[in-house]
Amino acid sequence: MAADLILSALNVGPKDLMVMRSLLNLAGGRDGSDSWEISGQPGGDVSIVDVDSEDGEALLEEQNQLSPLVIALTRRKDFKGRFVLHKPLRSREFLRMLNKLASGEIEPEPEAETAEAAPAPALQPDSEWQPMTPSQPGYYTLAEHLRRQTWKKPVVITRPGWPLILVDPGSGAWFFDGSIADLAPPMFAEPMPDSAGVPVSSSDFVDRVHGHRQRPLSELKWFAGLAQARGQLHPDLMGEVQFMLTQVPSEAMKNEQLHRLAQILIRGPITLDELHQESGQPPANIMAFLNASYTSGKLLVNRVAVAASF
Repeated sequence: MAADLILSALNVGPKDLMVMRSLLNLAGGRDGSDSWEISGQPGGDVSIVDVDSEDGEALLEEQNQLSPLVIALTRRKDFKGRFVLHKPLRSREFLRMLNKLASGEIEPEPEAETAEAAPAPALQPDSEWQPMTPSQPGYYTLAEHLRRQTWKKPVVITRPGWPLILVDPGSGAWFFDGSIADLAPPMFAEPMPDSAGVPVSSSDFVDRVHGHRQRPLSELKWFAGLAQARGQLHPDLMGEVQFMLTQVPSEAMKNEQLHRLAQILIRGPITLDELHQESGQPPANIMAFLNASYTSGKLLVNRVAVAASF
């Protein structure tokens, strides 16, 4: 008997939802193929995100951190992503991709490795919470450079294979002529020296940002922090500590799992294990959320609240 699978349709409009339901109903487990149900909530066997809006692009990036089985739905022919379906949906293309992803026939793209990246530490048998792999001295991820305020004046981020990114710490803005989804997670995990941010004069900066979309720097901090180290926690967040949010990150409100973590953390101090138990979410989700909240300056860390008991 064909399996019942869940397709999470996120940020998808009513017309496209109707088309999806029609296509899935017509397919309906014929010839032993999988039977699909559509859900408007994240966490399905496969997710599809409509990226033809600012919210959709941000949501795609968040879902890519939580699962490798995420499809971008778009009318843009030049949209780049791991898996992309174009509007209008075509029955054969749509069903083939769903079933291949669910069956494991399509392997997610491996994360790019760089010569500067150190290998991830082996899991310790006594703990699920692993510290972030240290990079070579003077090298940090983009998220860590932003958290440390490495650059005080406008800079252009220059790295091989990276698109043009301009950062203006003074005004709390960054400029990028593309979508968030174009910034692949492996980029944010790449350690870089502070010289990767090349200073530019005020006049040159004005010329360079002309025609580029201005975005809040908190957005870049969030997404860079979310993807800086999968399955690893920032070293500053390790140990006997409690956490609390100063405010709910707006980016987290677009994702049900991250929003749930934010709702717990905004209520008051909580330990890592307590957050794990109360949320019921896997460690990878929790570590990514805490890393992003810390990078974006919204996380309070209390190191003296937990006393040893004898």
